[in-house]
Amino acid sequence: MIEIQFYGVLQEVAGKRSTSFPLEEPTALVEVLERLQEQLPGLAAHMPRLACAIDDEIVPRTHTIEPGATLALLPPVSGG
Repeated sequence: MIEIQFYGVLQEVAGKRSTSFPLEEPTALVEVLERLQEQLPGLAAHMPRLACAIDDEIVPRTHTIEPGATLALLPPVSGG
C-alpha cells in the first residue's frame, strides 16, 4: 500500500487530499500513474505536466516506488 497526496487543482479533480493505493511490490512510477488515471479519469488532462515526489524527493517517472512510500502529485505552478 502507498499513500498518494494530491496538491493544488489535483485535490479538486480527485475530490480528496489523499488516498491509499494498493501496491504489493516495487513498481515503476509510470505504471502507478497509469493505474491511478484509470481510477480517476479526471487526472488525465493534468498527467503530462505533473511533478512527482516520493517521500519528499522529486523523482522522474522512471523511478521505482516501494510499498509503504508516500507519493505526492504536484501540478505546475504559475503566477506572476
